[in-house]
This record gives sequence, C-alpha cells and structure tokens, in this order.
Amino acid sequence: MPVMSPANTEPLIRNHDAMRYRPLGRTGLMVSALSFGCMRLTEDQDLNTALVSRAVDLGINYFETTRGYCGGQCQQRTAPGLVGKTAGVIVSGKAAIHPDTTAFGFRQEIERQLGILGLTHFKFFQVGWFGWDRVGHLLKRGGVLEALRQAQDEGLVQYIGFTGHDRPENFTRLIETGLFDTLTVPYNLVNRAYEPTIRRAGELGVGVVAMCPVAGGTLACESEALKEALGMDLPTTEMALRFVLSNPAVSTACSGMNAMAHLEQNTRTVRDFDPATAAPFERLCEGLDRLRERLGHRLCTGCRYCLPCPQGVAIPRHLDLYRHWQAYGLADAARDGLRRIPAAESMSRCNDCGACETKCPNELPIRAMFKELATLA
Repeated sequence: MPVMSPANTEPLIRNHDAMRYRPLGRTGLMVSALSFGCMRLTEDQDLNTALVSRAVDLGINYFETTRGYCGGQCQQRTAPGLVGKTAGVIVSGKAAIHPDTTAFGFRQEIERQLGILGLTHFKFFQVGWFGWDRVGHLLKRGGVLEALRQAQDEGLVQYIGFTGHDRPENFTRLIETGLFDTLTVPYNLVNRAYEPTIRRAGELGVGVVAMCPVAGGTLACESEALKEALGMDLPTTEMALRFVLSNPAVSTACSGMNAMAHLEQNTRTVRDFDPATAAPFERLCEGLDRLRERLGHRLCTGCRYCLPCPQGVAIPRHLDLYRHWQAYGLADAARDGLRRIPAAESMSRCNDCGACETKCPNELPIRAMFKELATLA
C-alpha cells in the first residue's frame, strides 16, 4: 500500500513519464520530487532560459527564487524560461525580515518580486534567513505576518513558508506554532542535523523542501565509504538524491543546477528511483550512523559554542570538512573545501590557545583535528 497524504486522497508518489510528484505537506499542492534552486543560474541568459524551460518540460514544477540571489539578478534570470509555461508551476519568492521591517515594506517586496517574475501570485512565499530569534519581528503589530495574511486574503500569496539555518530544535518550535505551511532546510548524506525537524514536519503536515541535497557540490566527489554504507554502487550524486528522497517526510529535493547535463542526469535519477522498491530509509540511516561512529567522540554537532575564535578561525567549517574526510571518505572534497576558506578564517591562524576546546561541550580535541586536516593541504 502506498503511503497516503494527510488528506488520504493522493499517493505519496505519483508516476509521470519524466518526473515523480509528492504532496507539499497539507497544502494540497503536488510538487515534483526534484525542484530547481535558481540561486546558481549563470550570467549566460540563453543558458538560463534553456535550463528553466527544459526543466518545466521535464516535469519540474517548483522553482525556488529570491531577489537577492545572483547579485540581485536571480529572478530576472529565471523569468524568461517561464514565459508561457507557468500553468501548474510553483514559483516561490523569499525575503528576509529585520527589526525595522514593516508590513507595508514587506508587502512592497512581495509585489516587486511578482513584477520581476511576471506572475500574478505566488503559490507560496518564504520568510528567508529566518530563525527563532526573529519571531518577534514576524509577529509584531504592523509586521511581516500582517503583510502575509493580507496578501493571502487578496490572492497574492497562497501559502507561507520559511527557510534558514537556525538550530533544529528552534525550527521544530517554529513549525509547531502552526503559522507555516512549508519549511526549507539543508539536508543530505553528510548533514542530517535537521532529520528530527523533518520527521516532526511530516507529523504536522508541513511541506519539506530539502535544499543542498548534494551538499553544495561536496557529494560530487566519489566515496567508496558511502557506497558501502548505503549498499549502492552508484555515482555519489545519485546516491545523494536517492537518500534525500527516501525520507518519506521530504516533499522535494531542491538542487541548484546550471548545466544541462546536470539537469538531465538529476531528472533521470529521480524518475528511475522508486522508494517503494528501494532499501528502506531506516536501513540507509543505520549505514550512515555506522560511518559516523568512526569518529567516536570526534564528532562536531554544529552547536557553534566554540565561537568566536580570538583569531577569527571558522572552526565549525573546518570541523565539517574533517567529518567529510574521516567519516565519509570525501578527501578530495575536504581538500577543495580547505582551499576555499578565506585566509582570514583559515586554521593556519590558530595560535594554539585552546579557547575553543574549553568551550566545546563535546570536548573535541580541535587543535589535534586541525593538525590532521593540515596533512590534506
């Protein structure tokens, strides 16, 4: 028996020739299992138009946009590919909120983004870069929630979502308020921190957009350790998408694609993957948990209590790379990640003061881990 949506009227996954579709939580919308994150569109507008247009032809019906991406040109780069193809397509907008954000200003932003995209309304609009510490800005009189409710009443916005990088427990608190229909969080083979929040979202009927399904390109590197853990002899990027979509509470995997080959390959992966006949999600998690156990006590939980570093070192970023290398066998990705860290935030600035280890609740030997990482350079 297929798992049913909250209304028990739609199967969890519905087959189409080129795409599979899932319920977007309790909204009643069916979203393509693969969605298009538009933040990586290029300066080549002909390519952008071809990519977005082809994605619609392949059955992708969700495009995640905001005015701020691509140097402020994200929505201008997205719009031409949607001309004449918006029927049944879900395009999300997104805007941040600050202490001085008013209902009037937020309403203007919604209208501005609709104008750029050439749309009459948003199927859903996201409060971006959001976290529990900004709830007051959302709820204050004359604030953002008033603007969103009015936009809903007038048909400019249908559903409301949020996205950000707050702690999982805070995101769980946010969805439990009942204010939101969807949430967008990073989720992939090497970052499962939001798994409890995603599970709770499934229980509440909140749609889940999983962004960064290939960890921002980290999982483009091959990993024999991951293949063994998951029991899959497939390219790592394909395993990454399969894992994310094995989670029954995930509505869609949102991938930033800026090459036609990537779009076509990701679409084939999603089209050919049927969770009903694949290894159960729980078994995949067990395999990944065994990999994580390789680190024993050397596992950063991302609490960020080690910050600020007196020397400006981006400690959590380095510890992420350490985990990618030691737990998941992604040495090439870790090496490349080290090269991308700005000199002002590099572990080479560490003066061995040990302040981070004093503050770390997991008692990680951070200085020793830095020395191991240095051998990759």
